[in-house]
Amino acid sequence: MKNKFLIYPYILLFIVFNYFPFLNLQASQKNIEKKISVDYLDQLPSNDYIIGPGDQLAIIISRDIGLSESVTVDGEGTINLPKLERIYVSGLTINELNSVLNEAYLKFVKFPKVETIITSYRPIRVFVDGEVVNPGLKTMQGSFSLQVQNSEPNKFDGSSTNNGIKGESNLSMFANQAYDSNNNVNFYFPTVFDAIRASGGITQYSSLNNIQIIRKNNISSGSGKKMTTINFEELLTIGENSQNIRIYDSDLIKVQRNQEPNKKILTKAILSSLNPRFINVFVSGRVNRPGNTTVSRTSVLSDAVDMAGGAKIVRGPVTFIRFESDGSIDKRKFRLTNKKRGQFGNPTLRSGDLIIVGNNVLTATSEVIREFTSPFIGVFSTYSLIKVLNE
Repeated sequence: MKNKFLIYPYILLFIVFNYFPFLNLQASQKNIEKKISVDYLDQLPSNDYIIGPGDQLAIIISRDIGLSESVTVDGEGTINLPKLERIYVSGLTINELNSVLNEAYLKFVKFPKVETIITSYRPIRVFVDGEVVNPGLKTMQGSFSLQVQNSEPNKFDGSSTNNGIKGESNLSMFANQAYDSNNNVNFYFPTVFDAIRASGGITQYSSLNNIQIIRKNNISSGSGKKMTTINFEELLTIGENSQNIRIYDSDLIKVQRNQEPNKKILTKAILSSLNPRFINVFVSGRVNRPGNTTVSRTSVLSDAVDMAGGAKIVRGPVTFIRFESDGSIDKRKFRLTNKKRGQFGNPTLRSGDLIIVGNNVLTATSEVIREFTSPFIGVFSTYSLIKVLNE
């Protein structure tokens, strides 16, 4: 009888551990269901894209009377529309353009309801400044079209049920995406990730938790500039893609510099393809295979010498030359020894670095002797050649 009572606690424990998690899961699912409502559908993007020369637009003036036009913004920022003829649109957002066209067409259409769709985005130019490999002005595609079902994507039918771009979200590390309602066009937009990658990636001194984005403000909000900061390090460490925002024409991206190097974040950048896995440096002088040398992005000077076949036994000092992004030149001269990685005498490499493993007096003399004919060898002693080369 006692043995039967001893079994009951084990049965109770079995029920607790096997059924309670299921009950908790059901409870959490109910909580999720309560949080989601029809209001979720109202999360449409506020279209801050500012129209400029090169954009191709499909403009519906009125669906009821089938009045529409497909236009391209010319170099002076103007387009031609029915009744209005030539008008200036550069600098307006889509919402702003719709608003002013609705007002302008009241003279010709009883109930205008203008809809503007960008069918082709112009190239954008952004300036990436600060602690990146190659800072400066970068020209990038305004969008990447991955799927076009319509055989004539630039031809727009005003009777279509196309209501414009209705969704915009961060679906990958590299780009934001938008669709039209018929899924005729599938656009991916460049992001901060793409801009930094176009600049050669980050350095081990890049501060990614406080990247500044300075952007042109729209006219309705007072023009001028607006600024935000993003924590880009979260994208590389935990995959927080909300920080990887879309970039627009004329954006300024500033990457601050850390005082201390962060090699771990550089490794993350390489794994995520933000930085290239390999770089090219030039190794010349007293090495077995001089010339252009491909090395890993995390390589130091001694690695490049090894990849160039290693230094010859008899050699002089190493000259290291780097052309900095600000126009200055980093030139160093030191002996090739097994120094700590990343130190002054064994620096972490960047693409385009020049490494010259130099000749010493003995090797220089040997090269001169080889160039001399046998009669001269009898005239000049080795001591004389060394003395001449040293003068």
